[in-house]
Amino acid sequence: MNESPPPAQGSNIEPLARAICERDLRRAGAPEISLAADVDRYWHCVAAQIEACLIDDNSELVPHKLEDGLAAYRDWRERH
Repeated sequence: MNESPPPAQGSNIEPLARAICERDLRRAGAPEISLAADVDRYWHCVAAQIEACLIDDNSELVPHKLEDGLAAYRDWRERH
C-alpha cells in the first residue's frame, strides 16, 4: 500500500493541496465513498504542482508539459 509522504516541516501546503485535490476529484466525478482515501493518495501530487507553480493563484492547473509535471513530482518526493 502506498502511503502519502509527510509534508515539509512548518509547511501549510498540505491543507491547501488536500482542498484542491478534493475539489478536482469531485469535478472528475470521484465517488463520495472513496473520496477521502483518494485525497489521501493524491494530495502530494497537487502539493508538487503548487510548489512548481503549475497551479495558479486561483487554484487552477496551469497548462504545462507532462514532463514538467513529472519533474515537479519527482523533485517533491525526493524532498519529502
